[in-house]
Amino acid sequence: MIYNKENFPRISSQRNLTATILVYIMFGFLCMAMLALFIGIPLSIQLEHNSHLSNGEMIFNLIYFPILLWVIWAFYKNSYKRQKLKKIILISVDQFGIHYHQYDGIVQTLSYKQLEHSTEAYVSDIDRKIGTKYSPGYIFGFKDGKQIPIHFSKPDNGMTYIPKNKYDLIGHFLKGVTLFCPHIKISPAVYADYFINPDTFEFNKKAQIITYILIFLGFLIILIAVDLFTKYTKGFSILF
Repeated sequence: MIYNKENFPRISSQRNLTATILVYIMFGFLCMAMLALFIGIPLSIQLEHNSHLSNGEMIFNLIYFPILLWVIWAFYKNSYKRQKLKKIILISVDQFGIHYHQYDGIVQTLSYKQLEHSTEAYVSDIDRKIGTKYSPGYIFGFKDGKQIPIHFSKPDNGMTYIPKNKYDLIGHFLKGVTLFCPHIKISPAVYADYFINPDTFEFNKKAQIITYILIFLGFLIILIAVDLFTKYTKGFSILF
């Protein structure tokens, strides 16, 4: 359907429960590993060679473990519970902009009219940040003369919100920008990286699947080539 300023609809995110649960599980394992580290290291040192606990070690335990429990409780009460109120539970895009609905009922909005021209050379008004090994890529724009990220999912530790229609939200937001702020320039790389058709603003899932398959095949070919090289030069195989 072709949308215009009069019939531009509101679309909302649909939570990807599977991905969200997996992230929560990973976050839980990380917390358990850290807790085991803080508990296990002191105990392993004290119980080395099956030795009995000395009076000094007993005093240390009576001080250390209550403090550890207090720190964990204080973190949960003052940090996690407070941050939970700001947790994103819904993302919506309409004729005004993108809205982040929080757990506490507050809605944070980035309107199209707040977007500004780029303040950086060779950077479009709306562009994308390439992901690295340590952080995912994201789309960004400019507001109050500064670069601001425009998130369509919130993969924060313990506060994760991952929509399964993320790319549909992106396409709808880009369509809204072109309709309500046509002076804002969108980088072609944004359309390409997120498989959005620049003419229809629809998500091309087929192109995404083909791209991922080609990347996998390319990686596999490189791996086989390295394996053959080591086999015929070093006399051993990595894969087989």
